[in-house]
Amino acid sequence: MKLSTCITKFLERNGVEYVFGISAGTCSSLWDSLNDTTIKPIITKNEAGALYSATNYADASEKLGVAILGGAVGLNNAINGIADASRRKLPVLIISGYVNRHQIGKGAIQELNTEYIVKPITKYSRTVINPDEVLKAIKEALVIALTPPYGPVHISIPIDVQMSLVSDIMANEFIDSSFVDKTRLLDIESLNYTKQLLLEAVDLINASQTGLILVGRGCNNLGAYVMALSDKLDWPIVTTPEGKGIIPTSFKNNLGSYGFSGSDLGVNYIENNKIDCVLILGTSLGESATRNYNDVLIKGSKSIHIDWDKSELNKVFNVDLAVIYSLKEALALLRSNCYKKNNRSIDNSILNSPYIDKSHTGLSTRLFLEKLPDLLPEKYHLLSDVGEYMNFVFKYLPIKEKSEFSISLNYGAMGVAIGGAIGTSLAHKNITTAVVVGDGAFFMNGSEILVAKEYKLPIIYFVINNSMLGYVEHGHKYLFGRPLEGLIQERVSIKAIAEAMGIKSIAVTSVEELDTYKKLIKTTAGPLVVELITDGSESPAVADRFKSLNNEK
Repeated sequence: MKLSTCITKFLERNGVEYVFGISAGTCSSLWDSLNDTTIKPIITKNEAGALYSATNYADASEKLGVAILGGAVGLNNAINGIADASRRKLPVLIISGYVNRHQIGKGAIQELNTEYIVKPITKYSRTVINPDEVLKAIKEALVIALTPPYGPVHISIPIDVQMSLVSDIMANEFIDSSFVDKTRLLDIESLNYTKQLLLEAVDLINASQTGLILVGRGCNNLGAYVMALSDKLDWPIVTTPEGKGIIPTSFKNNLGSYGFSGSDLGVNYIENNKIDCVLILGTSLGESATRNYNDVLIKGSKSIHIDWDKSELNKVFNVDLAVIYSLKEALALLRSNCYKKNNRSIDNSILNSPYIDKSHTGLSTRLFLEKLPDLLPEKYHLLSDVGEYMNFVFKYLPIKEKSEFSISLNYGAMGVAIGGAIGTSLAHKNITTAVVVGDGAFFMNGSEILVAKEYKLPIIYFVINNSMLGYVEHGHKYLFGRPLEGLIQERVSIKAIAEAMGIKSIAVTSVEELDTYKKLIKTTAGPLVVELITDGSESPAVADRFKSLNNEK
């Protein structure tokens, strides 16, 4: 059996449904071997889109994402996607091709050793020259990728090695083996120690009457556990920007978001109330989650930080109790052992100050986002790309009970959502995927909407077209008191671009016009582009990012 066939059958045996990427000469044997499996190849328009999709698939499905890329230019095109997977701590296997072994060092076409280029942004990166070591290296890489904290791993294999033969005995033994158990915990000694720390956290919580629960992206799919604990303690919840979506807006103790462009209610509560204890769950407490590392979040309070990743603990703030543990199990233990409390309830019916209609001209991004959940089907997964509009998303977007929301902010690559929506849609086959994206990010990775068309995926792209790089334009004015030539551009019709691609599209210039298309949006069976034409005069919700660049608090 060919080595490449052995690898793809091993992936199939372990439940891999999709491989993302673009075939090229140096990885062609791996792609050809997919024909001998039930794995569906998802051919993207750019390798960055392949990695964004593989990463989003891993995030939404809680399974391994897999990408196969050409060596050199293919892998280098995917650098942003690999870095995004690294910052999001998601398990992605990247297999790249390499020139024939006899060509190495001779300047062959597309020859470049990429092993060391991606080492800083992967948990494991290795070029395997010896055919006898390939299968062992793949298993080693997967153990590392699927051991918390998760992350991307990379194997580079020369094309002649991919086509080399493996004995039937070795091949079958490898194919029948399994991925490492994703639930594998720390060793018993460490586990017992951290359980003791959790019991200390219980004592600290029981000794505190007032408190706050800060929820980060590490609590993804654990919203019910968090709300159950909040109910018992009667402590309010705020979410980080990346944690938005884990707790429905309607939950009685949800004060909205905190960090960049946090809700007025959440920010005011933290800055103006005496809080005995802050319970921090699944967040790195980065720049966006802490409003530029502002210690007002924990100042004067006892603080407990629980996370899978040891490197995140005591990195930003020195907390009173730092615990490395599974968040799901930690939440269950805290709920079982903490005392029930009765605190004064907080009215969370109004999260933000009222909209002022004279603050700008053109379509309002705030009003669009406040209306957006009612335009979509009952169940949906909404992705936000990176741009000025994301500040409005953090502050104003309501989260429905049956919806999901995600954003990749900490790496902050424009085009990440429009490029990665394919993976999210494939992970959630039976619900609509929606994307909020700006015209700038659309121009970077918008060609990936063709992939949605080709695979008939129900993805709705809401493109906010203000004919400028709005975040950069407003940022320059804030920081330097003057604009930069070229940031405001001639308007290009996104609707016309989509129509030229054969994709159904509409364009609106007011929020009210969206009601005309509500039925179309709710029932679309394939990709749909909704262009929202505006002038960019609506100021960002809060200038937290600008303040951080200017070293302000």
